[in-house]
Amino acid sequence: MILITGLTGFSGSSFYKVLCRENYKEKIRVLVRPTTDLKMFENSPLNIEFIQGDILNKESLKNAIKGCDTVFHIAAKDLARNLVETIAEENRHIKCIFVSSTIVYSNYYRTSYLKTDEEYYVKIFKEHNLPYVFIRPTMIFGSTSDRNISVFVNWLRKFKVFPIVKKGKATIRPVHHEDLAEAYYLILKNFDNLKQTEYIVSGERDMTLLEMFKIISEKGGFKNIFINIPFPLAKLAVNSVYLLSLKRIDFREKLDRLTEDRAYDNAVIKEELGFTPTSFEERIAKMI
Repeated sequence: MILITGLTGFSGSSFYKVLCRENYKEKIRVLVRPTTDLKMFENSPLNIEFIQGDILNKESLKNAIKGCDTVFHIAAKDLARNLVETIAEENRHIKCIFVSSTIVYSNYYRTSYLKTDEEYYVKIFKEHNLPYVFIRPTMIFGSTSDRNISVFVNWLRKFKVFPIVKKGKATIRPVHHEDLAEAYYLILKNFDNLKQTEYIVSGERDMTLLEMFKIISEKGGFKNIFINIPFPLAKLAVNSVYLLSLKRIDFREKLDRLTEDRAYDNAVIKEELGFTPTSFEERIAKMI
């Protein structure tokens, strides 16, 4: 039996559709909050059960893990610590699949907490001889509420003149949530034969931020004009907002990351498992 967290979330709900399409046979247990809306699971063709619990409560997690041989953690990455410790305390051979992020490769200090956490998780996995894999998606998009590409779409729709920094040369490779869900299934299905302990899941190809903005503008018919803003001026602006808002509004790291190359390659999962994402142009056209 597999325990899945976050199945009702953004990429999790797409994963559920893939499991249904593939007629997944194993029993599935889904950890949910008491307030979770389960309408999407009505008349499910899967062998699925729901267990109410709190991912921050170890007793709750012990009950959820009972009888499971696989744990697939899709819920927020900052909620993984208790789950990892509880799995270890069970002292059983449990396969661990954890969705993380390519942000661990960032050079910015505010991402260091995740690196430190994962080092701790790996230490536990190895000490208890637990097979594990980290799935590292790049920027996930595909919904009007994805808080990533949808934000850019709304800005480009609203503002004809659009500012960019450092000429928009930083590279990016966003992944659609439906493509990510396909990767989840490939890793679950092939877990016993995986050759790596982490897999980057990214979009079809690299592009610069400016190229991405122009594709969105073209597909949406927005006809934007892009104006380069000197980085020191942009930095001054976000620092001023941070101080004037009494540190409540903080875009400092977001600005830094807009100048950082984030086009991480998916060659490993493509070659090993046959991962084939759809083009950004096709995905963004449907999204808009």
